[in-house]
Amino acid sequence: MRSEAKPRSRLSRQDWIDAAIEQLVEAGIGAVSVEQLATRIGVTRGSFYHHFADREDLLRGMLDYWSQRWSYSIREQIAALGLDPGTTLLALMRAIRSQGASDYDAAFRAWALHDPLAQVVVEQVDEARLAFIRSRFEGLGFTGLELENRARLYLYYEVARPAMFVSLPPQQDEELLVERHRFLTTAQNN
Repeated sequence: MRSEAKPRSRLSRQDWIDAAIEQLVEAGIGAVSVEQLATRIGVTRGSFYHHFADREDLLRGMLDYWSQRWSYSIREQIAALGLDPGTTLLALMRAIRSQGASDYDAAFRAWALHDPLAQVVVEQVDEARLAFIRSRFEGLGFTGLELENRARLYLYYEVARPAMFVSLPPQQDEELLVERHRFLTTAQNN
């Protein structure tokens, strides 16, 4: 999705949402305006109102798309594989990377700092993500604080990775991913 939107004779609702998400990532929520998006896409503002009642309708569409595309649908894809808990966690890490699921999280989280609607959606997504991850660590036999810490460390790293760390070459990134998975899923012998 990271390419500039191209002018089309018939824009869809999704075209507007895609352009708005790119605008959010590049310049923040304040830059997501009908005027700026129309300019970005290369159409008149009137085209916007064929798909949205107003800017708030667009913002809700962005939040719905972000939560569905980069959270719920990935979780459902991985769960449908029917893998054991440890393999599920590894497959989820790889799916997050290959689908760019966390590439947009920082922008949505920054938006949520100043907007109650976005805050509610981000919190719901985080709780759903954490519940899924937590259930896999439970399946590995972890309980209590050890379970909670492992699940949260997993989630925090996967969410923050694109915003916090410089991209690595694919082989090095895969080696780090496999080692992190091993570290988080292997019980400590005290």
